[in-house]
Amino acid sequence: MSFAEVAMPSVLGLLETREKNVRWVVARLREEAERVQAALGSAQAELSRMADARASGGAVPGWLRGCGPCA
Repeated sequence: MSFAEVAMPSVLGLLETREKNVRWVVARLREEAERVQAALGSAQAELSRMADARASGGAVPGWLRGCGPCA
């Protein structure tokens, strides 16, 4: 048995382990990206509602009533 025959499975095993780890990281990052995308969508919707309220003559949105120094 030559050195190459002994070393190759070991190298391939290391590569397979590394690939498995990288695939795990990619999966976790995709999950995080989905969470960030959802949070961004919510924030953009809230910003849009605030812009609509401002455009409609400054009507105070329900979630803001009773808040702040004028409450």
